[in-house]
Amino acid sequence: MVDKIDSATAYPGMPFRFKITITARIDDVLVPENTIGYGVVREVTASGSHNRNGSIVLEMRELVLGKRLLQVMADPRDTSIWAPAATITEAASGYLPVPGIVRTAVDDVRHGRNVVVGPGLVFHIVGLPDPRNLAPCHKVGQ
Repeated sequence: MVDKIDSATAYPGMPFRFKITITARIDDVLVPENTIGYGVVREVTASGSHNRNGSIVLEMRELVLGKRLLQVMADPRDTSIWAPAATITEAASGYLPVPGIVRTAVDDVRHGRNVVVGPGLVFHIVGLPDPRNLAPCHKVGQ
């Protein structure tokens, strides 16, 4: 990631930049390390009352190599959603041993955490070949 995105202020469609960290071959093009790519925030939720945490879903779209755009996508083996994770201690201490109305009142005003992603976040992308050069898919077997 090059840019910082905060679930408190981000919005769907908001663009962001990333860069690749290794030289890679995408659609028979050698793409050098540190090539800049662009994506958009696909979905975002700010934190809220009732201890609801924020979340961000990112969609990687393309790498820019000179005047050429190379289509990419997030590796489907990675997650596309980032949200704050509670440690075991945080989860255990989040419950009050007081039943009824008092607990409900506390949960109503307790605010969840927003998630911030930015430089240092590492994810994987997959290059997409030019669809004009692909053969159509056919069901095999049976």
